[in-house]
Amino acid sequence: MGLETVLERIRDTGKAEAEVIVEEGRRERDRFLGEARAEGDALVARRVAEAHEQAGRRRVQDLARAELDARKIGLAAQEEVLNAVRAKVRERLAANPNPQALRKLLVRHAAEWKAGRVYCNARDAPDVRASVGSNFGGTIDCIGGIVIESGDGSMRLDLTYDSLLSDLWGDMIKEVASRLWPRA
Repeated sequence: MGLETVLERIRDTGKAEAEVIVEEGRRERDRFLGEARAEGDALVARRVAEAHEQAGRRRVQDLARAELDARKIGLAAQEEVLNAVRAKVRERLAANPNPQALRKLLVRHAAEWKAGRVYCNARDAPDVRASVGSNFGGTIDCIGGIVIESGDGSMRLDLTYDSLLSDLWGDMIKEVASRLWPRA
């Protein structure tokens, strides 16, 4: 056996071992790549699922926001109509003087004004002055009705249409709204 043969055997053995090592490296590389692909695919699938879930939540939130905005717009429109109804009632009360209603108020509260002063708007002043005489206190800014003030000025009984409407409106607004917008 010569040196050439030994060298050749060592080369062949080295080549065989190198091929085995290279083959093992390729297998390990393929295994790592397969694991990385699987992890990548799982991550992509999770991200896609999260994106779909987030998009669904956004749709629900956008829908809820749109419904809330629509409700706000509807309520604002209803409030506008109710304010217009109230303004129309005030307008009608101001446009229709009612001396009989004033006389009824004065008769009902005679004990209060006989010891004090009575105020009313300028339009009703002649009728009120004729009814209360020297107890007439003057005119005030209102759409109708009277204000009775005690003799010492410590108490005021507000019977103006403005005040009465304000009190009644708070009590009647639900009924007015239900007549304007009946629920099915």
